[in-house]
Amino acid sequence: MQRQCLSSGCMFLLMLGWSLLPGPMQGWIMLPLWIVCTVLVFTGSFEAARLRRRVWLNQYLRVASPWHRLLRGGAFMAAWHLLVGALLSLFMLIKLQNLNAALWAVLALGLPLLAWLSRGLNRRMREHVVSQALPALVRRFSVPLAVGVLTAIYLVVTLNLGQPDLRGLSWGSAMAQHMQPSTSDLTVLRVLERSYIMLDLTLQWALQNGLGGAERNGWLALAGWSLLFLTGSAFIWAYVRLLVGVDALVDQRREPS
Repeated sequence: MQRQCLSSGCMFLLMLGWSLLPGPMQGWIMLPLWIVCTVLVFTGSFEAARLRRRVWLNQYLRVASPWHRLLRGGAFMAAWHLLVGALLSLFMLIKLQNLNAALWAVLALGLPLLAWLSRGLNRRMREHVVSQALPALVRRFSVPLAVGVLTAIYLVVTLNLGQPDLRGLSWGSAMAQHMQPSTSDLTVLRVLERSYIMLDLTLQWALQNGLGGAERNGWLALAGWSLLFLTGSAFIWAYVRLLVGVDALVDQRREPS
């Protein structure tokens, strides 16, 4: 558990330090950081996927069956989780560049929360699970619990942050008046930053203009709340997977089998 806290804390400080760098340095360091984050998110996600697949195969198929070998998870599953990990990591890093200090505090709260959940699950499952599978199962169950708690806190804090007044404005006027310029020197990163800022402004505009009767703008309110929940949960999911992936990667290197 001490190793997990240390590795998670180092990863958190690395991302915090990166977000505080000047625009040009931040842009050039983003590519190697994106690769590192993708590997870590993929490691935790792929481990959980193979664990689920292994349980399903052992329940329904004989070990000697060739289908058992073909379906246990290989290149196709790895490619899918690598793609998802890359997209989630990219979204997380873009969002970290514009993250409020209060939301950084929410991310910091995830460190002791994840350690507490892991410790409690490890203590309760130790007598019932074989030692080889215990770390993976603890990570498997701690992720959704941590994501659920952190997402709820994240949404509450987000709704209480100061936002530009977009009430009564059309979507085009809101974009024209409140769209912030990108600080990056890299074209790709600049496009991604502006895309995220546009998404965030669209979310705020939908929430502020979506109040009222269902006949007038109920669909706008539904879209705003759905977008808030989806972006918030995806961000927190990527963050928790990142922290768990560090511990999973260390375990895999210690026990390659």
